[in-house]
Amino acid sequence: MEKVAASVFKKLSLNDKYQLLKQRGNFIASRFHGGHNCHLFAFDGYYVEIFKVMGLNQIQWIEVVENDRTLDNYLDNI
Repeated sequence: MEKVAASVFKKLSLNDKYQLLKQRGNFIASRFHGGHNCHLFAFDGYYVEIFKVMGLNQIQWIEVVENDRTLDNYLDNI
């Protein structure tokens, strides 16, 4: 299956991003941040976070991780 570049992934709809991560993403860890459960995935050579509203299990957004400080927040959970 062809890789999806981060620049292309960013332009996808929320549902399309979720479907790709569900099918091909590799779950790494979870954390809590500002009322959200955040889940980190490795996907096609980069990292992606899913933000779910706590208590609702509803995805609010999905974004490509672009800095190491975000990844550092997961270190205690790996």
